[in-house]
Amino acid sequence: QYCYLGVTVNVFPGVFHPGFFYSSKFLADLLQKQSVQNKSLLELGCGTGLISILCARRGAHVTASDINPTAVENAKLNAENNNVSLTLLKSDVFDQIEQQVFDWIIINPPYYAKAIKSNDELAWHCGENFEYFQKLFGSLSDFIHPDSNVVMVLTLGSELDKIFEIARKNGFEFEMLEERSVLFDGKDFLYRVKKIRN
Repeated sequence: QYCYLGVTVNVFPGVFHPGFFYSSKFLADLLQKQSVQNKSLLELGCGTGLISILCARRGAHVTASDINPTAVENAKLNAENNNVSLTLLKSDVFDQIEQQVFDWIIINPPYYAKAIKSNDELAWHCGENFEYFQKLFGSLSDFIHPDSNVVMVLTLGSELDKIFEIARKNGFEFEMLEERSVLFDGKDFLYRVKKIRN
């Protein structure tokens, strides 16, 4: 079990642990300062569901998705235990998400460019050719409106230039909101992802 900001979650084996790495807390801390009441919010790669549950408790209408079926089950249990309602979906990025636009999209992506050999690696590896980011930025425009907030956490240990290049080719740019020193990769960065204005 792990507890943060008053939400307790169980962590199934093979699901990203929000307590062992800073990225989940980084996103959760940012969202605590935002007004999400009555806003539509999508968390891509929800893992245990911690962030989605925190936002649902503050009145957001939350859709939470993960490609790992174990994570979806984990988030479902945690939502029930915390008495919140989430729309939970097993989805590879936007594949199974009904066409709609969201006020907020929260992304803690798999950012290491390695092939995926098992479900346990889905939270970490984006594919040898950054397939996750190709897919994400290829479809993101369809799920946002002009005032949507898209927030992503990345780390110094990932190939940031390559991720930024994929985003740029699809008409997006990154604005850094915050950075924090962390173990393992040195620094985590919190970005707002924005459409490039012509």
